[in-house]
Amino acid sequence: MAEGKVIVVTGISGSGSREFCKRYVENREKVKLYHTGDMIYQLSLKCSEEPSIPIENFLNKRPSDLDKLRDMAFNQICRNLNEDRKNYDRIMIDTHGQFFWNDVFHNAYNWKHLGSLDADIFISMIDKPSVIRSNQMKTEQGKSQDHDLRDILLWQNIEVNVTSGWASNYRKPMYVLSGKQDPGIIDSLLFNNFLVYFQMPMTDANAEQDGKISSFKEKLINVGKGINHLPTPLIDPRDIDIETGADLSDMTKMIIRRQTVHRDLNWYIPQATDLVAFYPEGTSVSKGVSDESTRGFETGKSAFVVFPKKTTSPFMDISSRVFHSEDEFFEFFPPYMKRRIEQFRRAD
Repeated sequence: MAEGKVIVVTGISGSGSREFCKRYVENREKVKLYHTGDMIYQLSLKCSEEPSIPIENFLNKRPSDLDKLRDMAFNQICRNLNEDRKNYDRIMIDTHGQFFWNDVFHNAYNWKHLGSLDADIFISMIDKPSVIRSNQMKTEQGKSQDHDLRDILLWQNIEVNVTSGWASNYRKPMYVLSGKQDPGIIDSLLFNNFLVYFQMPMTDANAEQDGKISSFKEKLINVGKGINHLPTPLIDPRDIDIETGADLSDMTKMIIRRQTVHRDLNWYIPQATDLVAFYPEGTSVSKGVSDESTRGFETGKSAFVVFPKKTTSPFMDISSRVFHSEDEFFEFFPPYMKRRIEQFRRAD
């Protein structure tokens, strides 16, 4: 009998990690879910003297006290893991890498526990900073901290870096996913490295062109269903659209722009095996798409471009192949994907 896989999911408060895990668990049998934040707070209620500490004041406790409660929660998870692996197909642990509280970053982990978890895959959830802020401000803890967008972006960046460090240390795969990502992607990534980073012109695309992009994406997703009954694992950068608004300062706008480029070039592309760029009719060449394709191609990815014009710049040849119609691409891609899935299958 195969042992259950351990999935560690991180994300800052309001990033959607809890909802992502909940969506994964829904309609799936034999999945065990641990929310470490809930566990730590419930343990504090059992251990504390009266009166109990309200949730909005909980993180004001001394770091050493919080560390003890965290250790108790993770010790409980680790004690359960052997049986969990026998009884469940998936064990999902929703946790944090860092807390940002009263303008100070605090580690929310212990290397001893991370080693005992023996995770099979790490995932760090990210989202649009205004969405995260809105989610945070729905809680008493979030209201007390009132983080601005810059705080959130930097905290999120650190969370990804910490999670990446865990994965690197234990030589396990790690993925950065948006809060809108279909959690079913886990079922592919647990057993296969194959992952598509989907590219498109975003800044100048109108509603009709964006609809064509979404239609192409749906076809791309369905290719996988015809091969191994799972949707093609795919990252869509449109899940996190860039912030707009007159109330944004020039500094915040610049940070958002820099973080967007960093996310796509340094998080999304390195974790992908393949890039697929789609230009619908009427769109012009995008510098962002072009730079991404070049980055992917020059770092060993297969980078495909679907461009409707017959005449192209020689610089578009910095790619694995250029297709001049959707039909041409979808005639090529299914047998190609079938080969790639075999090539990128993870060792048992």
